[in-house]
Amino acid sequence: MICPDCQAEYLDNINECGDCKVSLIDACSLDLPVPEMTWIPLPTFIGSTYADMIIEILNQKEIPHYVKSNWSSSVLSTRGSELIDDVIRVFVPKSYEQQATNIVYAISGEKK
Repeated sequence: MICPDCQAEYLDNINECGDCKVSLIDACSLDLPVPEMTWIPLPTFIGSTYADMIIEILNQKEIPHYVKSNWSSSVLSTRGSELIDDVIRVFVPKSYEQQATNIVYAISGEKK
């Protein structure tokens, strides 16, 4: 549940916003704009070791990202390092590309 005025989120069993004193609505019924983002892939990782390190740093720096791995590791419920040549892709919004790329090269030791 969400307040239509201040957008505060509440558990389903709450019916009124504690601050605004208005009735809550189902969050799915709000028509909030979704910002358009262009996602840029970072250099590819083979196995999960470097990818896990990069993801941890991106989380710490609050850089938005998402991760894609091979279909086989998803189907087999295995981690990337358990499969030979498992490719892991990390994507960040274009506005974070330079910052995230610098982190990748600092971790991997490779140059641009």
